[in-house]
Amino acid sequence: MLLLLLSSAGDASEILESSITLDEGVYAIRVEALIAAPPVMVLQFLTDYDRLTAINSMIKESRIVHTYSPIKHRVQTRIRVCILMFCRDVRQLQDVEQYNERLLVATIIPAESDFRQGTARWQLAESDGGTRMSLTATLEPAFWVPPVIGPWLVKRRIVSELLESAGHMEAAALQTGAP
Repeated sequence: MLLLLLSSAGDASEILESSITLDEGVYAIRVEALIAAPPVMVLQFLTDYDRLTAINSMIKESRIVHTYSPIKHRVQTRIRVCILMFCRDVRQLQDVEQYNERLLVATIIPAESDFRQGTARWQLAESDGGTRMSLTATLEPAFWVPPVIGPWLVKRRIVSELLESAGHMEAAALQTGAP
């Protein structure tokens, strides 16, 4: 879900801050963004696991494979990732839990994913009728990422995908008449 929630957004989306570090193969990611859609709508998009393909073109498949409870699911995604001329399908199986109407936490299941480890945390807050979204994550890919330019490329890709997803959420909010 991390890669999924991260090109063609509307002008209302804004990245306030983004950083990425790489330490011994583990990426630490932090992104703060404003989305011109109310938090309840952003949460609905983020938790519509069977239709994540609607908010991001990188996501080729998404589905719930197990429901533990109404707020905790095991979610499988297949994402097409292209960095420079290298493209690959990336598999993720994650346990995603909604702690409240403003907090989601996902933990990657390494045995069924193309990652050795990973967690992501989405915190939503109301901000001037829209949503301030804080994303913090750690990821350790089990596939090769160019070491010298890897952090720069990963950061650029995540920011781009987040803006695309925000644009789709904002368009949907406008269509429904949400503030």
